[in-house]
Amino acid sequence: MSRSELAEAVNAHVWATTGSRRVLDGDMISRYERGLNRWPNADYRAGLRAVLGATSDSDLGFFPTRRGNTATPKPQVGSGGHNIIDVEEPADPVDRRNFLRVLTVAGVGTSLDGLTTDLQRLAPPRVISEADIAHLQSVASFFSSWAHTHGGQAMGQTVSAEMSRAVGLLKVTCPPRLRPDLLAAVGHLGVVGGSLLFDAHQHPLSERILAFATLCAEEAGDWHLRAKAMSWQARQAVWLDDADAGLTFAQLGLVRSDRISATERAMLHTAVARALGRLGDVAATLRAVGDADDEFADADPADDVPWMAYYDHAQHVGDTGHALFELAVHGVGAGEAAKRLSEAVSGHTDTYIRSRSFSGFKLAALTMYTGDPQEAVQITHAAVRDATGIHSQRLRRTALEVEPLAAKHRTNTDVEAALRSLRTVSPAA
Repeated sequence: MSRSELAEAVNAHVWATTGSRRVLDGDMISRYERGLNRWPNADYRAGLRAVLGATSDSDLGFFPTRRGNTATPKPQVGSGGHNIIDVEEPADPVDRRNFLRVLTVAGVGTSLDGLTTDLQRLAPPRVISEADIAHLQSVASFFSSWAHTHGGQAMGQTVSAEMSRAVGLLKVTCPPRLRPDLLAAVGHLGVVGGSLLFDAHQHPLSERILAFATLCAEEAGDWHLRAKAMSWQARQAVWLDDADAGLTFAQLGLVRSDRISATERAMLHTAVARALGRLGDVAATLRAVGDADDEFADADPADDVPWMAYYDHAQHVGDTGHALFELAVHGVGAGEAAKRLSEAVSGHTDTYIRSRSFSGFKLAALTMYTGDPQEAVQITHAAVRDATGIHSQRLRRTALEVEPLAAKHRTNTDVEAALRSLRTVSPAA
């Protein structure tokens, strides 16, 4: 990982484990590497241990500095506006360098032995164990949580590295009883990784990974995973303006629908509706939305795999609202589309803030086009606030789609200011 990617991974870990937002950045990581700060705060240390697989702070070169016999440095402020020195440094840096040089020479033999052992731990196992499968599941869960709150733009290299390692595990000797679980875990990581790359507009690689994940699911006999992989392939195809392919993927996901849960069927019927909406088939789109509503009404979370927990009422009305949006901009059912998108915005918690932003921008665009421009201005500003800190090409493009639908209000100064704010969404994307 780059320094920035490592910093964002630590911030995500702190968010996932404590609910606190942190602003660790690449400059801070550089200071840790150079020994300018040898004792970060507890949240950062815990995050670095988790992300880098360290068992102790000392494994990362962190040691508490004895206070009271050293000069106290003046606080320095980093790019994020936070204090980047929170411990005292030695009065004489030359003495510290000499000490480290002696320590390194004296312990080099032991250090090399330890380094060899640690590197061997990173090599693929000789035989797959349940721990290897649990690791894959944990990584997929982390990536999914990260995407919902931060977007997928900064995680491309990390996803690629983890997917490469996961694919390599399929070549390792595996007990027959664990083979289906291994395939399912690799496939699940592929679905999550592919969706992250989709979010970053790395479409060719995303498409290949999602197709690979579908094959893993089929070989494992995991119909739930297969449905999810097909759903993402359908969504991406529609995003790339190949609605016909999107419809095919969604309908393939519904094959043997008796083997998947009502929630998963609702998800796939929604994907069908989004494809049909893009194709402009009004009657078929409305039928597909009705089918999705019927399935969701029968949904029972107890029947779902854990990673389907995201598909709650807010997600359902948001996704169906997106499908109806395709019709609404052509004068059909604008009221129902706006109602569903509004429910999604109010229903999504901060855990799914990216989804709330997507629905917010869709609602803003629709309101600009068919409703009160002043109301649309307020919706736009709220969506821009929600998008702060999310790095996603998909989200940026969705935000900018508000502009053409607001063309007739460009003389309104409030509207013009709201449209300018859209340019601040995911600026690094």
